[in-house]
Amino acid sequence: MARTLWTIVLLLTMGVVLSACEGLGFGDKPTPTVTQAPPRPTAVIPPSTPAGPPVPVEGQVRIAILLPLSHPSKDTRAVAQALLDAAQMAMFDMAARSMVLVPRDTGTSPEQAAAAANDAIDKGAELILGPLLANDVKAVAPIARARNVPVVAFSTDRAVAGDGVFLLSFMPQQEVSRIVSYAASQGRSKFAALVPATAYGQRVEEAFRNSVMQSGREVIAVQSYAPNPQALEPAVKAISKMGFDTIFLPEGGPMLRSLGPILTVNGVDSRKVKLLGTGLWDDPAVAKEPSLQGGWYAVPPQDQRQNFATRYQQLYGTKPPRIASLGYDAVALSATLAGGRPGQRYTRTTIADPNGFAGIDGIFRFQADGLTQRGLAVMEVSATGQLTVVSPAATTFQSQGF
Repeated sequence: MARTLWTIVLLLTMGVVLSACEGLGFGDKPTPTVTQAPPRPTAVIPPSTPAGPPVPVEGQVRIAILLPLSHPSKDTRAVAQALLDAAQMAMFDMAARSMVLVPRDTGTSPEQAAAAANDAIDKGAELILGPLLANDVKAVAPIARARNVPVVAFSTDRAVAGDGVFLLSFMPQQEVSRIVSYAASQGRSKFAALVPATAYGQRVEEAFRNSVMQSGREVIAVQSYAPNPQALEPAVKAISKMGFDTIFLPEGGPMLRSLGPILTVNGVDSRKVKLLGTGLWDDPAVAKEPSLQGGWYAVPPQDQRQNFATRYQQLYGTKPPRIASLGYDAVALSATLAGGRPGQRYTRTTIADPNGFAGIDGIFRFQADGLTQRGLAVMEVSATGQLTVVSPAATTFQSQGF
């Protein structure tokens, strides 16, 4: 029998400030409501009204969040701060009874990350959120495992998942599987790909080949290219006459917007050949590129994400990076499970609930291998310059395809 699940909706306006003290604690947990069969994911989005002001109580539930706040890279520091900011939002919104967030800086090395984990657990942390970087996750994992503390990390490196480490991240392999499967369901049968010669490109190429094979379709050609604009045209010319009806373009930003016109000039007609992308296409500028019209890509559902981004910008004065919502969902997940008994609320079993959870980025659940499975929507770049949903994301893991 499925356990009681919670259905909670997004709070549209709220503010929060993180003090310089060790952690933050907030008020009472929202009252759960029972859903009907088939079981729906446990929602980790907060109620439409706050549960009240902070109420300090005994028996605090301490959750650590480990992030590279002093990393040498400005970009890495910015992402880390955004994850922490989003985590603060969730702490306030969820108003979880006596839950305390304990931020720790993983510094500039795996050794510092390990020290941060030890310190957080010494301070009573029952669950670790983060780290962000794969090497830091590797350093933290054995420490947390030895002390029976699960880790919900933000890395996309599949190699660090498992044995008590869960990755709450956007895995490009799932995006590839979803978009290839959808294309095959729409009658597409001959697939080609233009893939950047990067670590990301290698991961998505492997996923592409596997997904096409599993769909019973044919990979006509795969052409790699150096990750610079000058390499695009030679790569397109090398593949353009191969006789495919679908081409996979795991690229984004200016490179993608340059690639579209080069395909057109070299005879790849998007009215006949379907263009496929990954989450890198999740960019308003993509809709404005005529050569990409009709293209499909897979992303988490956008409704709650847009609400989150608006609130984040109101609070912090800047647009959140794409993965900031993971900080929110990680804390909200922690609050959702916080009502259990000490030692029992955060276990591999409770975290990997097969019914899953519903958060900012739609439904998700952790698998036995520590990877996250998500419900993804298929978007289309329409002729009107809009991004439209052509295949909605699943709303339960009992839906067809899971």
